[in-house]
Amino acid sequence: MHPGTGVERALVPMDAALHAGLTTLEEVAAVARPGLRNVAVLRRALELADPLCESPGETRTRLALVQGGLTPRSQVTVQTPRGRYRLDLLVEELRVALEFDGAVKYDGASGRQALVAEKVREDALREMGLGIVRVTWPDLHGPDAPLRLCARVGAAAPRP
Repeated sequence: MHPGTGVERALVPMDAALHAGLTTLEEVAAVARPGLRNVAVLRRALELADPLCESPGETRTRLALVQGGLTPRSQVTVQTPRGRYRLDLLVEELRVALEFDGAVKYDGASGRQALVAEKVREDALREMGLGIVRVTWPDLHGPDAPLRLCARVGAAAPRP
């Protein structure tokens, strides 16, 4: 997937608008009529739309996974002995959690605390038998991004 594919250009703002409650799938579907320019792209984006995605990075990660043949779920809550954690994405069939990392900094005391909390969280998820893949913007660039990301997910899948 490269930045700017038709489905991506439609899906990123669609997910954002759905998440913000600015529109509904039904309202968007109502304008996806025959004769509309790029109606096939809009309809495909509607099939993939997910109001649970919280950022363009999460949407693009989910799209890459789908393009690679996987079926991710968004914002899945997992209960561990250490607490409840919400995952950006979960590929249940492989037991792999994906977290999209934007431009978050770990500067200062609060940054260090966040980093420690993140490590505790990841340890708790691994103890529950989940693999973890962290995704950044460069991971989503290039036409082979879905293949590369899905290979990483496969490699992170826990072995029996």
